[in-house]
Amino acid sequence: MNKMSLQKSIQNFGIKQALRNMEKYTEENIPKIMDMVDKFAPDGWYEAQRNMIRKVIKERGNWYQLILRIYQLDPEVRKAFFQNFIFNASLKGSALQEQLAEENNCNIPWAILLDPTSACNLHCTGCWAAEYGHQLNLDLDTIDSIVRQGKELGTYMYIYTGGEPLVRKKDLIKICEMHPDCEFLSFTNGTLIDEEFCQEMLRVKNFVPAISLEGFETANDGRRGEGVFDKVQHAMSLLKSHGLPFGISTCYTRKNLDDVTSEKFFDMLVESGALFVSVSYTHLRAHETKANLVCRLLLEKKKKRLSHAIDLQILV
Repeated sequence: MNKMSLQKSIQNFGIKQALRNMEKYTEENIPKIMDMVDKFAPDGWYEAQRNMIRKVIKERGNWYQLILRIYQLDPEVRKAFFQNFIFNASLKGSALQEQLAEENNCNIPWAILLDPTSACNLHCTGCWAAEYGHQLNLDLDTIDSIVRQGKELGTYMYIYTGGEPLVRKKDLIKICEMHPDCEFLSFTNGTLIDEEFCQEMLRVKNFVPAISLEGFETANDGRRGEGVFDKVQHAMSLLKSHGLPFGISTCYTRKNLDDVTSEKFFDMLVESGALFVSVSYTHLRAHETKANLVCRLLLEKKKKRLSHAIDLQILV
C-alpha cells in the first residue's frame, strides 16, 4: 500500500469511527465527534462544511434540533442515514466528485434526480406530469445503471420525482437493496404508503419520502382530490410510529397561502414527525412580487421557530 492510500485509509477509519460514536448519543458527545473528524481529516478538507456543523452545534438552534430529532428514528435506519448521507454522499462522495470534476473540467452533481415513471394514481390540478401520460417508465436495469454510473463519479444521493414514484415501489425498494450505500429520497403524494411499505422501508433502511401537502384539508383536497388529506395524515402517522424519516413538499398558490404560512400548519408538521419542508412555486413574472413576499414570510417563520426541528428550503 502506497503512502497516499495508507493516509486515505486512516482518514476513512477515523471518520467511520466518528460515525460509530454518533450512535453512542449524549449531547456532550456531539462536539467530541467533530473533534475526531477534524483529527483525521486532511488540512483544508471541507473546512467550511466542518465549521458550519460546529457552528450549528455551538448555537443549538433549528439545525441542532434537527440533529436531536434524528436520534428519535429507528436505530438501524438512523445508522444507515449517518453512513449514506453524511459519510458516503457528503464526505467520501464529495471528495471524489471534486477530484473528477477537476480532472475532467466538468460539473459532477451531488445528487441525481430521475423520474422512474410518468404514471400517477391522482389527477392533481396544475400538475405537469399528467401531460406525459402513464406509459413512460425507466426499467429496473436502467435505474440500476444510472446509480452504478453515479457512484463511479462519487454520487450517493438520488431523488425520485414523477409521476408518482411509489407506483413503482417494488422496483424502488429493489434498488435500495441493490445499493445499500446510497440514500434515496422520493417526492410522493403519500397515498400509497401503507403498513407493508413501512416494513419494507425499515428493512432496506435507505428510503426517505417527501410527501406533498398543500395546506389543510380544504386547500389540499381542492387541488389533489377529496380524501387525500386524510390519507396523507394516515401515512405520516404510520411513518412516525415506526421511527421512519420523512419530510413535506409544499407548492404554494394564492389558494393555500394563508395555510402554508400559518403557525398552525407548522405546528401540525412538527407534531406529525416531519424532519424537513421543501417549498416551491411556479415563477410567473406577474406574480413575482407576491412570490418574493411569501419567501420572506416563510424565512421569517423559520427564524422564529428555533425550538422546532424543521429545515425550510425555498426552492426558487
